[in-house]
Amino acid sequence: MNETAVREQTYTAFLGQERLITAPLPEVLEQVKRHLDSSERALPILIFDDQTGAQVDFNFQGSAAQILAGAAPPAPDPQAAVQEVNLLPRHWEWLQAQPSGKSATLRRLVDAARKTEAGAARARASRDAASHFLTVMAGDQAGLEDVQRALYAADRERFETLIFAADWPEGVSAHALYLAGAAFGEETP
Repeated sequence: MNETAVREQTYTAFLGQERLITAPLPEVLEQVKRHLDSSERALPILIFDDQTGAQVDFNFQGSAAQILAGAAPPAPDPQAAVQEVNLLPRHWEWLQAQPSGKSATLRRLVDAARKTEAGAARARASRDAASHFLTVMAGDQAGLEDVQRALYAADRERFETLIFAADWPEGVSAHALYLAGAAFGEETP
C-alpha cells in the first residue's frame, strides 16, 4: 500500500465476547441497530474505533437514519487550521532565505518528516490501539500483562501464542491480532 492511500476508518462491534462486525461506521451502526431491534434479550454490545482501540458510545434511540445523523462528526472549523509557530531567530532567518517561501518550506519539511516517520508512527498507533482494546475486552483474562509485553516488544510469535493458547474468546484474540498487525510490520489499521 502506498503512503498516500487513505484507508477507510473501520469500527468493530462485539456482542459480549463475540465479534459481530468490522466495517465502516454506517454499516456497524446499521447492523447493531438491526440486532438490537430483533433481539429478545439484551447482551452488552461494545463498539470500538479500530484506529485507536477506544470504546465509543452511540445513542440507538430512533431510526437507523437518526442514529447515523447523530453519529456524524461535526463539520471542521475553518479557523482551526490556522495556528501559530514559535521558532528561534536563526530558524526564521533560514526560512526567510528559502526561495519557495516560509509556509511552503514548512509544509515541505513536515511532509518529509511524516513520510520518514510513517512506519514508526503506524506501528505505535497499532500497538496502542491493540492495548486499549485488550484492556477493555480482556482486562480480566489471565496473562494480559504478558500479552501486552509481547505486543510492545513487537514479538508477534509470543503475542499469538499467548492470546490463542489461553482460554481467551476467539473473537477477542483475532481482533487483537488484527489491530496489532502494523506493530508487527503488517499493513493493517
